[in-house]
Amino acid sequence: MNKGQEKSLRKLDFETVTVREGKAEIIVPKPDYYRVSPNEYVPSKAPVFYNPLMKENRDLTIAVASIMRKEIGRKLVFGDSMAGVGVRSIRVLLEAGWDEAYLNDNSERAFASMVLNLEKNSLVGKAHPSKIDANLFHAEHSSTGTRFDMLDIDPFGTPIRFLDTGVRAVKHGALISITATDTANLFGVQRRAAKILYGVNVLKTGFMREVGIRVLLKALGEAAARSERGIEPIISVASRHYVKIIARVLKGRKHAFQTASKINFLKLRKANGIYEPMGPIDPSEARVDDSCILIGPLYVGKVFSKNWVEKIAVERVEKNWLDEKISKITNSLLSDDQETIGGFDLVGLASSLRIAPPSIRIIIDKLLEKGFQACRSGFDANCIKTDAKLDDLIKVVKSL
Repeated sequence: MNKGQEKSLRKLDFETVTVREGKAEIIVPKPDYYRVSPNEYVPSKAPVFYNPLMKENRDLTIAVASIMRKEIGRKLVFGDSMAGVGVRSIRVLLEAGWDEAYLNDNSERAFASMVLNLEKNSLVGKAHPSKIDANLFHAEHSSTGTRFDMLDIDPFGTPIRFLDTGVRAVKHGALISITATDTANLFGVQRRAAKILYGVNVLKTGFMREVGIRVLLKALGEAAARSERGIEPIISVASRHYVKIIARVLKGRKHAFQTASKINFLKLRKANGIYEPMGPIDPSEARVDDSCILIGPLYVGKVFSKNWVEKIAVERVEKNWLDEKISKITNSLLSDDQETIGGFDLVGLASSLRIAPPSIRIIIDKLLEKGFQACRSGFDANCIKTDAKLDDLIKVVKSL
């Protein structure tokens, strides 16, 4: 450690350790601050936000940024409005080869940490740290010549209040990456909070992770449309702890209208203890009886680009230090039929029929034999997507 780094380190009023993530060496708060068990962290308890368990999330950003670097010959600028210790931006510069990054965090401790980490990784000339409110940071980069080629918004909890300013801080055709950790709201577990924050009526279903993705895309799409912009999702991921979407932002009323036309309700029918998805529907045209319910509004368009997912899969192989979970994510997405929204929860169905959960692979094979389309959900492990009706599925399950 040189004298400059020693001086910066003295500004930190908490104990630190040095960790390696990708090609970056990062000084972070000592894990004892926020570790509640060997494999469980509560990053909000730390002096500066850093979650080691979210490496896969950051790895996905690195893969996407690396692909952009290969395909775009001009200067590329990355923005990170809630940077914490600065690890994401540092990795984009070191591993994806971007030219410049702007890092921001409204926390004094975070600002001191990111400055120290930029010094440690010899990036002082390529990165520009700041300490202002995230929305102000977006506003400062919302005019021609100041916008980003990719902007990452990764708050603790919901990102909803940062979306309107965020979409204006990226160039036409550039990418915006949004992470939400309020999964209970997005998945329909906390229905009142979902209504308040996202303006949706949702409930917990067997395909709740896909619902969470579509709720977040709906929020981003509406924010974009308010600024006469549209979105094209390139990849969407949901886990127990977070939902992450990355989308292109396209300027113009045409794109705004196209996005708005992909926001609608989803009709469900409850039977045999599970919800059967009946497809998107305009509420003015819906005929709802006691067995049916509408959830939404949701983004009902495609939630990822197959072409992008295939390129991300290749990038993961080339950059073998990226988390193996990236390959699992891409494999799952590539098996998903995007023409079908939602799916059938086989565990829930088996429970209602009072039988052991059947093999998903066997059920899919049987449905295919009968001429139906069927595949695993790319988002919810116990779900299958099929054009078969629930009654047809029950017959297949009972025949085993």
